[in-house]
Amino acid sequence: MKKTTRTSKKLKLEKPEVFGANPFDSLEIEGLPTTTVENRNNIPSKKVSFEVKPEIPPKEKIGRSERLEVRREKSGRGGKTVTTIRGFPKSLAVAHRTQLLKKIKISLGTGGTWNDQVMELQGDRREEVMNWLSKIGFKPLLAGG
Repeated sequence: MKKTTRTSKKLKLEKPEVFGANPFDSLEIEGLPTTTVENRNNIPSKKVSFEVKPEIPPKEKIGRSERLEVRREKSGRGGKTVTTIRGFPKSLAVAHRTQLLKKIKISLGTGGTWNDQVMELQGDRREEVMNWLSKIGFKPLLAGG
């Protein structure tokens, strides 16, 4: 039986003299804008506000001090938590109710629907809903346990 020897077919590369050599050293920087650390710190940044704001102008306060019950429910929903809002006036038109639901869903970033006269929003959003509803003229109350 004849033994075969393997020959290495690896390419020999020049090793950099300094550990961690910069691969971008060979790039040309002519014509690029220059900046300093001081300039980067003076760039105005956007301030992010996490306050929930209704998109309804104050002159259109539709609540007229109507009392609404805001509660958290889980029963009969497969373990999912929903926030329900009861007590909307029957005089509120269906088109106006759907518009109100759409605006609150967009504002809170959640899903929801109307179930008869009860608005249902996904998740436990009681505090945000209370703030949102009070800003458009309703008087929301926490109900339930």
